[in-house]
Amino acid sequence: MKFIKNKWKYYLQSLLIILMALSFLFSCKATSTGPSPSTTTTTFTPPTPQVEEKDTLNGASIELSGGDFELSNNSWGYSCNLAECYQAIILYTDGSYGWEWRRDTTNDMDPNYPEVICGTKPWGTQTEASIFPIRIQDINSFEAEMDIVYGATGDNWNLAFEFWLTGQEPGGSDVSGSITDEVMIWLGWGATHEGDVDEEDVIVDGENTYDYAHHYSFDNWEYHQFRISGEQKVPPIIDFKLFVDFIKERYNRSDTLWVSGLELGNEYWDFTEGACTVKSLSYSVNGESVFSGSD
Repeated sequence: MKFIKNKWKYYLQSLLIILMALSFLFSCKATSTGPSPSTTTTTFTPPTPQVEEKDTLNGASIELSGGDFELSNNSWGYSCNLAECYQAIILYTDGSYGWEWRRDTTNDMDPNYPEVICGTKPWGTQTEASIFPIRIQDINSFEAEMDIVYGATGDNWNLAFEFWLTGQEPGGSDVSGSITDEVMIWLGWGATHEGDVDEEDVIVDGENTYDYAHHYSFDNWEYHQFRISGEQKVPPIIDFKLFVDFIKERYNRSDTLWVSGLELGNEYWDFTEGACTVKSLSYSVNGESVFSGSD
């Protein structure tokens, strides 16, 4: 009997020791200051390029790529130093660039056109790019590669390339009296310009086609407007020789006419607002290329 009593006493002592040990362990866990698992997740947001230079003055310009390109605060339609119109050109620290605008009620029929220029304009603007101007007869290849993002609100605006054909060689002086053709290629536009096309798919450039939207006499020259067919977009590559050849063949233009260069910008009118950033833009003529933007 003594053995049984001692046995139960032993069991009770062992149980008490186990309960004390468990109590100690739970107490340590409750008061622990060590790290605990976390379910919090973070997302990476790419840094926004910082502004290196910004100008809102009418006619202001910023030199790009050693002078091959010129960023122009072109407010030819309406002065944007006024409260009802704001326009700025912007160069970012990574080399990308662009413009932004806001235009309210001006009751003016002419658009503005903040832009980037490479080559010449018939009124005397000239950059350092050696590939422009060039005669039609000397063009074997004429392409652009680009990475461009933009956004706009309102109905009356576009995103477009432009070049001019002239009888006199442009470059540093006004040869506007010899302009034969103004050619625009629209990649985006507002609702005001929807459904206004003369001929569809007159240019086939790889996966993309372009409609011939307008042709009419403007001042002393002919105006030609093309638009990318189907969904509005900025293609990565455009073959501009196709457009030069179309004008030359359809309207019997001389091979000796000069292609001034290339301009890219947003035309806009009242009640619009938007911005465009050129991440990269390069032009290649006969294998010689010029580049602008971030590396």
